[in-house]
Amino acid sequence: MIRSGGSRRMKAVQRRHVSCPINLRFEACKARDEFQMVTNGLIKVGVAIISLLVGTCAAAVEPGFDVEVPYGFVGPLSLQDTRLFAIDRMTMTRLFSTDAGRTWKETGPLVDSSGRPVLGSGQQRGHLPSLIRLASGAIALKYDIRSSADASQLDCWIVRSTDEAATWFEPVLVTRSQSRSNATWLTQTKSGRLVLPTEYWFQQPGDRGIGICTAFYSDDEGRSWRESKDTLWVWENGGAWQGACEVPTVVETADGRLLMFMRTWYQRIAQSYSKDGGQTWSPAKLNDLVSSNSEIFLAQIPKTDHLLCIWNQADTQEIRTGYYRARLTAAVSKDSGASWGSLRTIIQSPGQKQVRLISPVGAPAFLRTPMPVPTEEGMLADEFHMNRAPRIHFIGQRAYVRYTHRRYKYVDGKRERTVNQTRLRAIPTDWFYEAAEP
Repeated sequence: MIRSGGSRRMKAVQRRHVSCPINLRFEACKARDEFQMVTNGLIKVGVAIISLLVGTCAAAVEPGFDVEVPYGFVGPLSLQDTRLFAIDRMTMTRLFSTDAGRTWKETGPLVDSSGRPVLGSGQQRGHLPSLIRLASGAIALKYDIRSSADASQLDCWIVRSTDEAATWFEPVLVTRSQSRSNATWLTQTKSGRLVLPTEYWFQQPGDRGIGICTAFYSDDEGRSWRESKDTLWVWENGGAWQGACEVPTVVETADGRLLMFMRTWYQRIAQSYSKDGGQTWSPAKLNDLVSSNSEIFLAQIPKTDHLLCIWNQADTQEIRTGYYRARLTAAVSKDSGASWGSLRTIIQSPGQKQVRLISPVGAPAFLRTPMPVPTEEGMLADEFHMNRAPRIHFIGQRAYVRYTHRRYKYVDGKRERTVNQTRLRAIPTDWFYEAAEP
């Protein structure tokens, strides 16, 4: 939403000179003049104080920034001592920042109260970690770790800290051990329930695979878990066969429902609602947000009932030519996900067309990109920039958007990857409603 302001009127203040009558005593006139001088002085002091206060308030809204962070960066969260806290999933070690997220220092693994690593002595790599502050004040970290030689078999765990990430309790298993699950990102509802959406992936030789989504939920801060009764997928070709739903993300809406978004191969985002905190879900359907088969993230904007969605918006041609994970778009919903507006482009690849909204064209249809990176003939500029896998954390008046950023170019006909980074962009929350770029 672009805010427009009306013109301001300047009111002229006319001062009337009052002369002293001759028959009044000089002392009376002098006293009156001194009173006027004191009054005018107080007014000037008051104006100065108000200007100072207004300036201080305006300065409190700091501008955004975009920095490289450790490749496995997860977070950040704000600690009680004003530091920011994050996790490096590549080594499952702790990261701290004392300058609002511009620089980070690694301080070792997650340890229990005895100083022992909670994940064991060997180096562990976490998959799709999720870090949140609970209503109780505790910090919860969810992560997946390979449980066998099969890379598709992951065990999902949750671990909590009640002393600002200094020490951690013993991890609790969430999903079934050695299942083909892909649990994503934690959210906590107003009732205190933890909800963790999950994807299961199945594939047989010769087919393109099927992803179905469910959700786990906990009413005791993650000490025990149950799984939803429903499984979610979309129907393809008028219900002829099932279509995959993948990498779910969940947020609580203003009316108390849960909204789940899932990526698909149908150039749309699939969605489902739950009216009972994640125990049951409505059948998945495709909405009108045009999307490639890329990760999506939903969050609630603090101090509002509004929802924020960040995803890779791409049209059919961009999907076909390898530009399907280049443009990161943000949109806001003020009606619990029924409609989306205030579309903004956070970042895109050089040469891509400038768009805010890509409107759906025709009925949803299966479309898998034939290439992850454009061919040399399909390049729109000297470099191609891939921007994908967004995550959102709100701290103060900023949204911290973490995303993966890669750059490619062709040299003598050979494709080279020149940049492979995780970046953290701090954006003033008001930007998502305004017209200026961050």
